Amino acid sequence: MSEDQSLEERREYFRIKNWIILNYEVVESLESVPNFQSLIDEESPRITLLQELTRLENENQAYLGSLKEKQSQLGDYLLNMNKKFELLTRFVIQSLTDNSQELTEVDISGGGIRFSTKSPHPMDTLIKMEIVLVPECVGIIAYGRVVDCKKIDDSDNYDMAVVFVKLREADRDAIVKHVFKIQSRQLRQNVPNSEETDN
Repeated sequence: MSEDQSLEERREYFRIKNWIILNYEVVESLESVPNFQSLIDEESPRITLLQELTRLENENQAYLGSLKEKQSQLGDYLLNMNKKFELLTRFVIQSLTDNSQELTEVDISGGGIRFSTKSPHPMDTLIKMEIVLVPECVGIIAYGRVVDCKKIDDSDNYDMAVVFVKLREADRDAIVKHVFKIQSRQLRQNVPNSEETDN
């Protein structure tokens, strides 16, 4: 199996249950969809803000690594500033979140997403999604196609599965990174400490 095939499988099959901010709406077709940057700039100010913050964060991490090696105190100072910046970002997200944008429990992977909704949609329905990964505060716009939608027993909600059909590769990578991060954290939490193992 090639490295590319292995990566593709991880994207498609590794998924995790997690809480994210999710909003979606039905679209008629993908033909009328503008390019992602135009769409984000014109219709999604929050996603624009988050993507710019993510870009700055990635650049800062590269600078911090270099400065930490050359000037320890300056590196420590900038590291603290970066942490402060991250906390402010999370505060902004909370401030921009109203009652219609509470955290939603989802099952997500690089290939698609499954979540509960009060509005059923037939197979092949196309939807536009605004996703904010938590706690990373990474903003993503994705288009998907409904592949399954079933009523949940003893509930007014429907379990809906959507595959991504239009998604920036950088955003797909961010989702995969998010999935692995959550999985790693859960694995660490499930590993018994050495004292429990010895007893």
